[in-house]
Amino acid sequence: MKPFSRTTLTFAAATLALPALAWAAETADTDGDGLLSFEEVQAIAPKVTEEMFLDLDANADGGLDAEELAEARKIGLIPLAEE
Repeated sequence: MKPFSRTTLTFAAATLALPALAWAAETADTDGDGLLSFEEVQAIAPKVTEEMFLDLDANADGGLDAEELAEARKIGLIPLAEE
């Protein structure tokens, strides 16, 4: 059996993580605006400080969108699901 390449494994891991990431965002987005406020992020990731949140909010709109949430997950600040 041919071993998988690192690229293949990375792609597979990222693809499998997307539904869980969407679940975490949908569950935490209590007001349904499509963004996660600081309070909503705190509910799923209490270790995230306001300063961290502001750093993650790249476009400074006051909430984390899907791209910003993915970055927060990538660096380990926000869980994929209830971990």
